[in-house]
This record gives sequence, structure tokens and C-alpha cells, in this order.
Amino acid sequence: MVRRLLLFSALLLLGLACATGYTGTIRPVVGMLDTYQPQQAMVRLRQVFPDSTGRDRLLYLMELGNLARYAGIHQVARAALLRAESLSDNQRGTAYDEEAAALLTSDLAREFRGADYEKVFINYALAASFASTGDYENALVEARRVNQKLRVFNSDYGENPNRYIDDAFIRYFMGILYEADGELSDALVSYRLALQIYEGDYARNYGVPVPDRLKVDLLRLAEATGFESLLSEYHERWPGLVSGNTAPGSGMGEIVIVLEAGSIAERQEESYPVVTDDRVFNISLPAISERPRRHLIATAEIAGNREQFFLVQDMNALARQNLLDHAGRDVLRAAARTLVKAGVSELGEEIAEEASGDARVGDAVGLVLSIVGAVTDRADLRAWLTMPAQIHVARVPVPEGTWPLNITVNGRASTHTPVQVGPGETVLVFVRQSL
Repeated sequence: MVRRLLLFSALLLLGLACATGYTGTIRPVVGMLDTYQPQQAMVRLRQVFPDSTGRDRLLYLMELGNLARYAGIHQVARAALLRAESLSDNQRGTAYDEEAAALLTSDLAREFRGADYEKVFINYALAASFASTGDYENALVEARRVNQKLRVFNSDYGENPNRYIDDAFIRYFMGILYEADGELSDALVSYRLALQIYEGDYARNYGVPVPDRLKVDLLRLAEATGFESLLSEYHERWPGLVSGNTAPGSGMGEIVIVLEAGSIAERQEESYPVVTDDRVFNISLPAISERPRRHLIATAEIAGNREQFFLVQDMNALARQNLLDHAGRDVLRAAARTLVKAGVSELGEEIAEEASGDARVGDAVGLVLSIVGAVTDRADLRAWLTMPAQIHVARVPVPEGTWPLNITVNGRASTHTPVQVGPGETVLVFVRQSL
């Protein structure tokens, strides 16, 4: 009877254990961000964050830097994100004390290091912050680091590289920055690399097709740089497509709006409990539910010109595939943890039986230790949750002047701070909107 009660209690505790954690703690902060209150979200973050100096310091800096960026407090954003970048770079290698603690409890005992796409987003967020204030040179420095990081990550994985080996959106973003800086040849190179990645990995792994606007930009840059053979190739590939009047011209400028839409999906715990007559085991793994991409129809209207946004990045799909790439490593670590906990239960049973001289006492201790091991086996659901779910771009040619920016997302209209544009100038604007 006692054994059955203990087994029932173990299953109940396993269910309750899934209901708490970082995700629930940070949810009110994300809710404030989704209702256009980034400054209030920063205050809330400082109030609720469970660990801003210890194992979760990197996560805290990521969230703080991103919220400050959305709030337009770029000095705070850059300071936090640069500290996050430095901390992340210094986390390479194995911390044996953390690994030992993780084998006895769960991966939550390990320092948060972030997924590959999260480490990359640090540099994107920095680049966006610099670009927001017209500092395209430093924005390009951060964007270039993305590709360097991804090469290092995948070289570390050896014969089991991730699907995330290059970032099409960052390549396209770099092309925009090069154009804004007057480096048309470098812009063309970046656009060509973006095309290659969209046609390959992005279409295959994330369901993100080549944006038609990227094709237009390639035609326009091939013509502007005098690359006749490439221009002919693109005309053959995309007959009927013309670049049109899509670039800053005499007396004209361009506003590029980067729309970061929605909040990235939360991770969920998938638990696999196994109950025998005298033991309880549990393996818990993180997962991201596969759901259809939320449809977004958005337009930007400036100076009487209206342009539609186009999808450049699906962060949910990227996060899900990156998690799947790591699933094999997660399972092996979880299996090793289960074996260690089983050994601890057996050892505890033997010691208790020898000390008491009663096999029933040993059985009970072994069962209790296995229950403790099962309940403490928690999936690591920590993730950078102020990241957007999707990223879209609109490019609007405008005359010289200061213009109000009107954006409509799925029928919801909003007016943003007027944007000043000089002749031949490209201005980047970053907007966060809920889905």
C-alpha cells in the first residue's frame, strides 16, 4: 500500500513539476512587450528575473538588451548586448562541476549558454541598434560576425553539423547596409548569397521562399554595377521581372522598415516516465510544437507610397529545427542521467538495507531515491523569449523630407515617429508589432 502511494505521489509530482519554471516567470514581460510597453517590460524583467548574476546571467542580458532596443534606449541595449556577446564567447568548453550536477538533477544545473540562433541574434540585435541611429559601419561589423559564428559552431559539431549553417536574412540585411553605405558591389555579393541560401536551406528546412523583392534587388544591382552577364542570367531565370523604380534616385531617398512580428514560441516539456514495481524513472526533453506559420499581411505607407512587407525570417521554424538538430545530444545526455540516477538508487538501497538489516527498508529507500531522481529530471526550457516570431521587410522610395510612417498589420493600423530622409539616403527603421 505504501509503495503504491509513493508511486502515485511520484506521478503527481512529475505533473506539477512541468507547471513552473522560467517560461512562466518571463511570460508577463513578453505580454507587456506584445502590448507595446517595452519600457514597462524592462522594469518588470528586473523585478521577476530569477537569476540575473548566476547561471542565467546570459539570458538576463539578452532579454534586457532586446527590450532596451525596442524601447529606443540604445545605450543600455548595446551595453547589455555587448556584455552578452562577451559572456557567450567565454562560455566555450566544458564546466565539469556543472555537468556532474546535471547528471544528478537536470540540465537546469548547467549555465545557460543559448542556442545557436540565440547567439546569432545577439549580433543582429546589435546591428539593428546601430542601424537605427544611422551607424551602418558598426552595424555591418556585427552582421559579419553572424557568419563567422556559424562557421565556428558547425566546425565544433564535426560530422554532425546543424542545418543552420548560414543565415539568408542576415545576408540580405548586409546587402541593405552595404547599399546604404554606397558599396554596391558588396551589396550585390550579399544579395547573391542570400538568394542561394533562400533557394536551398531556407526553402527546404524552414519553408521560407525567395522574396520577390530580393530578385528585383539583384536585377537592379547587376545593372547598376555593369555586371551584364549576371543581368542576362537573371532575366532568363525570371522573365518579365523588372527592377523598376525601386532605388533612391535624384532627389529621392528610401526607407527600409524591418518589422519584427509577434513573440517566438515557448519551449514545452515532453516527459517520458517509466514506472516499475520498485522504481520510477523519467526522461524530460525540451520541444517546440510544430504549428502553421501565423499569416501576416502588412503594408507600409509613407509619402503617399505604399509597399507590402515580405517575409525574410521565420524565427519559430529556425528555433524548432535547431532544437531538433540538438535532439540526439539531448537524448544521450538524458539517458546518461537516468543511468546515474538508477545507480544512486541501487547504492542507496544497498546501504540502507545493510545499515538496518531489513530488506524492506532498503527497498523503500531505493524507491524514494528513484522518485527524487524522476521529479528532479526537468527539461531545460530556458530560451530568449523576447525575440520575434517572424521578421518582414518593406522598402519604400520617398522624396527628400520628413514623413510620418503608417503601418497596417492584419488590418490593425498604427502611426510611428516621422522619418527624415535626405536625397539619395537610405534610412532603416525597426518596428515591433504583435501578431
